[in-house]
Amino acid sequence: MSHDDNSPRPVVSRSPRGCTAHVMTQITPQERQKLEDIAELEMRSLSSTTRMLLIQGIEQYDAETEQASRS
Repeated sequence: MSHDDNSPRPVVSRSPRGCTAHVMTQITPQERQKLEDIAELEMRSLSSTTRMLLIQGIEQYDAETEQASRS
């Protein structure tokens, strides 16, 4: 199937259903550059990369908190 230049392109969502809550934060230029580097390496958007790292950080935090509570 070919697309001509005037046909609408399908909308692609890369976030799971229900991702509607926005979070805004401030980062340094160095942190932004690192985030952009990771996004390029992962072939993801900046937003998708930020979400991925946030989720990984929460999982790590939960694991460390659970481990500390057992000590």
